[in-house]
Amino acid sequence: MLIKNLEKLRKRTLRKRIYEEVVRLILAGELPSGGWVDEKRVIDKLRVSRTPFREAIGILAKGGLVEIKPYRGFYVRSFSRSETADLYELFKRLECFAVELSVPQMSDHDIGQFENILSEAVVALQRADLKTYAVRDREFYENIADQSGNSALIEALARVALQIQLCGTMASVGPEFAERAAHGCDDIIQAFKARDTPRAAFLVRGRISHTQEAILASFPDEAASR
Repeated sequence: MLIKNLEKLRKRTLRKRIYEEVVRLILAGELPSGGWVDEKRVIDKLRVSRTPFREAIGILAKGGLVEIKPYRGFYVRSFSRSETADLYELFKRLECFAVELSVPQMSDHDIGQFENILSEAVVALQRADLKTYAVRDREFYENIADQSGNSALIEALARVALQIQLCGTMASVGPEFAERAAHGCDDIIQAFKARDTPRAAFLVRGRISHTQEAILASFPDEAASR
């Protein structure tokens, strides 16, 4: 029984490692959005066998990151402008719920950590370091979710956040975006410090909407292209 349980754990651990590696390849652009996944190449790169790789692909498909097309193989999912807009709307609702759960139980230390994360994000944005800004931005939202203590909510947000990362990135932003983001960060921290949950949720929603607008602006107008 012990050996059998250890074998199950080994397989689960391997499947998780493959899943995490494929996600990393997708987010790094090595497996581009909408592109075909060369199964043999990825298997060789990760030095794993076909069975656990396909098990990991199945998990990725359930998470909305990969499409399995019969007789054609696996494809990294791509999102249209309207699908991206829908994802952001869902993300806003879920993240605001996380804010409602997390703000009342935030300690001063917790708020200090959020303040540091947002400060680093603003500094990165001001020097046009969009990669670092994106990392700190994700960290901010992930920490709010973790602070909520709701495991179902944390899982749902993680899934939506991964899908959003496939939707596109801000190729460039103007000084107006940076100025508005900086001002919004200060307001959010003040709302956290005051334990003003409704205002904090409102401001976080506005922050996400601001990013949403920048992302959607990079898409072609679907109505015009019909």
